[in-house]
Amino acid sequence: MKKIFFVITLFCLVVAHIQAEVKTTESVQQREVTIRGVVTDSSGEPIIGAIVTVKGTTSATITDAEGQFSLGTKAANPEITVAYLGYKTETVSVVGSDPLSIVLMESEQLIDEVVVVGYGTQKRLTMTSAVASVKGAELTVLPAPRLSTNIGGKVAGVITFQADAAPGNDGASIYVRGSSPLILVDGVERPGDRVNQEDIESVSVLKDAAAVAPYGLKGANGVILITTKRGSAGKITATYKGELSSQKPMSIPEFMGSADYFEFRNKALEMDGLTEQMMPAEEIALYRDGTDPDRYPNTDWIGNYMKTSKATKHNVTISGGTDKIQAFVSLGYVFQNSMFGGQDYRRYTVRSNVDIQATSTTKVSLDNSFMRDILSMSGLGASQIMERLYRAVPEEPDVYSNGLSAFQSSLGISMHEAMYNRGIYDEQNEISTSNITVEQQLPFVQGLSAKIAFNYDKQHKDLKNWILPLSYYNLTPSGEYERIDLSETSSPTLGQEYKRWDWYTFNGSLNYNHVFGKHAITALALFEARWTESLTTTTGKTEFDFLIPELDRGTSDKEKWTMSGNSGETAQWGAVGRVSYNYNQKYLLELAGRYDETYLYAPGKRGAFFPSASLGWRISQEPFMAFSRGSIDNLKLRFSYGKSGNPVGSAFSYMSSYTPANSYVWGTGSTETRVQGIYATLEANPDLTWETVWKTDVGFDLNMWRGLFGLEFDFYREKRSDKIVSPTAVVPAEYGIALAQENAGEDVRWGTDITLTNNTKIGENLRLSNSFIFTYTRHQIIENHENQGTLYNPRRRTTGLASSQIWGYRSAGLFKDEEEIKNWAFQDASTLPGDIKYVDINGDGKIDSEDIVRIGLSSIPQVMWGYNLKATWKNFDLALFFQGTGRSNYYLGTADRGVRRPFADGKARVDHYKSWTTDNPDPDAPYPRLRSTNFAMNYVASDYWVINSAYTKLKSIDIGYSVNPNWIRKVGMSNLRLSANFYNVWTIYTNAHKDFDPEAQQFTAYPQQFISTIGLTATF
Repeated sequence: MKKIFFVITLFCLVVAHIQAEVKTTESVQQREVTIRGVVTDSSGEPIIGAIVTVKGTTSATITDAEGQFSLGTKAANPEITVAYLGYKTETVSVVGSDPLSIVLMESEQLIDEVVVVGYGTQKRLTMTSAVASVKGAELTVLPAPRLSTNIGGKVAGVITFQADAAPGNDGASIYVRGSSPLILVDGVERPGDRVNQEDIESVSVLKDAAAVAPYGLKGANGVILITTKRGSAGKITATYKGELSSQKPMSIPEFMGSADYFEFRNKALEMDGLTEQMMPAEEIALYRDGTDPDRYPNTDWIGNYMKTSKATKHNVTISGGTDKIQAFVSLGYVFQNSMFGGQDYRRYTVRSNVDIQATSTTKVSLDNSFMRDILSMSGLGASQIMERLYRAVPEEPDVYSNGLSAFQSSLGISMHEAMYNRGIYDEQNEISTSNITVEQQLPFVQGLSAKIAFNYDKQHKDLKNWILPLSYYNLTPSGEYERIDLSETSSPTLGQEYKRWDWYTFNGSLNYNHVFGKHAITALALFEARWTESLTTTTGKTEFDFLIPELDRGTSDKEKWTMSGNSGETAQWGAVGRVSYNYNQKYLLELAGRYDETYLYAPGKRGAFFPSASLGWRISQEPFMAFSRGSIDNLKLRFSYGKSGNPVGSAFSYMSSYTPANSYVWGTGSTETRVQGIYATLEANPDLTWETVWKTDVGFDLNMWRGLFGLEFDFYREKRSDKIVSPTAVVPAEYGIALAQENAGEDVRWGTDITLTNNTKIGENLRLSNSFIFTYTRHQIIENHENQGTLYNPRRRTTGLASSQIWGYRSAGLFKDEEEIKNWAFQDASTLPGDIKYVDINGDGKIDSEDIVRIGLSSIPQVMWGYNLKATWKNFDLALFFQGTGRSNYYLGTADRGVRRPFADGKARVDHYKSWTTDNPDPDAPYPRLRSTNFAMNYVASDYWVINSAYTKLKSIDIGYSVNPNWIRKVGMSNLRLSANFYNVWTIYTNAHKDFDPEAQQFTAYPQQFISTIGLTATF
């Protein structure tokens, strides 16, 4: 809280200074020429917040709620520029003192967009590298609080994979062209998912060698740059955005009730010829009528625990400034409740920055941020609960009719007690960042400037896990509710963990930017050093006499104490160089590279240089393209090639590894003492190094008809060598230690990125904006030290294939009858009609391991696409977001939990009614022959249990209404928007089961949520 108080106090001082500056400026303006005017769009509507600047000076302001502006200048024959996002910048000469009327025309194309790249910005018009970008405003439309879950389908080249949606653990894995990227926030390595999304100005995805060259050793997997918002010149404005959400699980498993389960099981017993084991109909009726729910329960475990939950977000931003000082501050709060209850996630964020024009050539920036998140639980974790919901049987009670918690023998616990009374799990993380940047223009060389930045980031993690012995009740045959109190045989336990990380980043750079005639040159020379310190301490006690979760209240018996800890340091430095040249904005060249050294590898082998080169040709500017001037606004061809690195292997692998253990005994008899020693565990490899990736990218950008059509296309190929692999050599057991890993692997990845855009205006009021994003990536293993047993077997070889391949038998449907079984390759002596039949790949008349082949793709999609449609009509707006994936598979046996086989955990799914039975002898049934006991041959890995996990979803619908500014001006508002958002709306296409979410791809994962949100945004 002290940090928050400090940031707010600092901002108040800045605001006071701004107000003083404004007053001073006003007094000065009385002696200056005052320029007044109004800025509107083509339909005559005022534009609020347009930036008006006097050319050649630092005098600037923004338009108010009526589009009006006023600013002073001493310049002779002044010219002003008027700029607003989404509109063409206008330059106007000021003649006389009459108010100006300026109309901004919509800029329907992105060729003039300025994009954040490594250690700087570039105009998209003259870029030669493959960089995709998205505005933060496009991401905040979605209610999920994390960038990783919102960026998929928004940016070409990015694939996301969200395996879990539990509060506090709902981040997605991000892949840039198939690899996990480096993520930086405001130029520094930081966790992007913990940034308040309302603070994000833009996100850039750097994909090819030219774009990632400034990141050298860590750039091979792509780079994501998150840029946060800053203050701007103009009056102080405050914006509040609040959202309230209702969350409901999308995919709800359906299980049979008690009576249906026993009847279904009776059918299986009948088919197995075990009629004597069938449950009498009279007893089944007792489960069905519900008159005695304690003895004959029909527990709806899903209904008891998978409920609707709540979430909320609140954010306040304050921004403003003068030409001398601009400031920005943001306060954010996120709350998510779990559908189980007893669990919640909270996040508090503060961010502030101040830009001070200390002199006409010196700019100082101060940035601070603070984040605190808290994950609290009173019982089991989300994944543990979901796993148990798939195992809990309906014929066992959850809570007795008198409210007492029951014990479930199928789980070995009392679910209710373990959920709500297990104890306290509290995990808190605090991340604070501080940055100071000084930028100095060097007037002795036109266009030359120097910049120095120092960043200090700190994270603290505190975890407390207090576990209480449970108590529950059993219903005895005599009708008594017998209390079982585990505290009589066990004691509370307490575990605590404290971690601290400190990151220090320093960089200093020289920047050059100059245009002379038709020639333009920009150059960057930068030095960067980064070092870190970390500390971990873990403590605990396993016995407490009092129910007080503090370590000093536990037992004094040291045998029941636990304690461990470690610390570490890392260091890396690098030097970056980049030179860009363009002639007449037509012929483009960029050379870039970075030399890096890291602590990971052996002295003398810690550094390398990672260069790149890229070319661009704006063919649309050539004379022979004059015929297309009215249709083609920009056509640019791009090519890049370069080398990047990826640090792999454990730190200090160049040294022998030792592990301490109680391994020596001294003395004999009563004097025998066991003492701690060390032993070697792994060979050293002094030659271990990083992966080397050579990247090639060929692309083009096309813009036509003033934004009516836009296309960005890239084809890329990446060859990765020096991948870490384990040696296949066999050594005698007497060797005693494991062989070291080595840089001997090699693979290749290739694919395409496509972005299509369209902006259309229909009539005076209707505007449509469309974009289609498509990403495709393929992977192939070239060398992975495959053993010869499979390398020379074309059916089992992994070399030449993609990673994460699924292997198993190839199925050919279900056996129709005994005759077909006799004429098929032998599988198992117990095979019956309705069982799965497998293909005899090698033709030897039997089904065995020699018939195992590739049966599916990786679970990570090779294709991801997104379609965004935004329509505005007068004060109304509508945004639709469709998302989909392709070329991915999921093997249902990964976490079976009764998904494939009924009765596996004493319960059956409603879907199992589709099993092959004597009443339903369907040779194409989705489930094989119904059996009361496990027939293993039906459940070996085969393509019968592999599903296509591709999907198409209507991911989001956002509806908004902006209140007429004239109606709210009297209460001090300049903008008021009311909105409704629906997230995870509809799975349009999936080949998966009804209760399987192809996005999460696990039955027992915390399911994706259908989120209904109402929101309000107000600017004062």
